[in-house]
Amino acid sequence: MTTLARTAKAAWDEIVKPESYVKGDEFEHFVRDRLFLKEDYDLLQWTHDYTTNKNDYAASKEPDFKLKSIKSGRELFVEVRFYPDFYKGAIEWCKPFQFWRYKEIDTKTPLYIVIGVGHKPSEPNHLYLLPLKHIRDTTLFRDFLKAYAIKSTQCVDERSLLN
Repeated sequence: MTTLARTAKAAWDEIVKPESYVKGDEFEHFVRDRLFLKEDYDLLQWTHDYTTNKNDYAASKEPDFKLKSIKSGRELFVEVRFYPDFYKGAIEWCKPFQFWRYKEIDTKTPLYIVIGVGHKPSEPNHLYLLPLKHIRDTTLFRDFLKAYAIKSTQCVDERSLLN
């Protein structure tokens, strides 16, 4: 494929990418750049994006990030989700089959969920960080999430996660 053809294909893929994937990508970058800093966490894995997965979904069965603490060497997974708003005071953060798959992953390596709600993915109105082990269902209510609220300027300190 020529350089021009590859460029045209990449441009077309961006044009037809569903908006939900665009927002998801933007929120992933926010989480990596503002919460799990490169100075504190090595990036071991970043799940493939929409363009890579559109024809082969099997490649994205793991959470969005696999990170390793630079200080301790401990590894963790992070799944990120962005929503424009709560629906009737709640969000459905994943499907049941994903929940059980995440629970299995969490038995081997700790898994944390970062949820952003409102405004835009790069500046969410509400931001939550919670360990999967505290989640019992695919639906999370606003009142439950309040206990896990963090500030968008709050870098994630490994001591608060991996104790």
